[in-house]
Amino acid sequence: MNLKSKVIAIVDDDRNLRDALQDLLETAGYESQLYPSAEAFLEKEGYAGADCVLTDINMPGMSGIDMLKELQGLPHLPPIIIMTSYDDCDTISAAANSMAVAFLSKPVDTAELLKCLAALA
Repeated sequence: MNLKSKVIAIVDDDRNLRDALQDLLETAGYESQLYPSAEAFLEKEGYAGADCVLTDINMPGMSGIDMLKELQGLPHLPPIIIMTSYDDCDTISAAANSMAVAFLSKPVDTAELLKCLAALA
């Protein structure tokens, strides 16, 4: 799958980060949909129109890991990339046990993010 001109769903409670990631992805030729929480992403069924999901783990309300658990039964789940500023053993273990295809530490290395997206093509 070529992700150029594809939709990347960004799920993060940090508005500035969402906006910065949107700018980066648009510059790189991707489209993006922004969600301020896991609940908003699930409520609007953001997974249905996304070719990839980029999500934070630690957010107010439902965590990114809990969101992934909610999505596990879906037949056509897009690839998921987890990002977090918490890289302790518990967080890394939870991410490793999820269905994520990649784990990125914050601040997000933009070159690494683009490399992950290109690898999904």
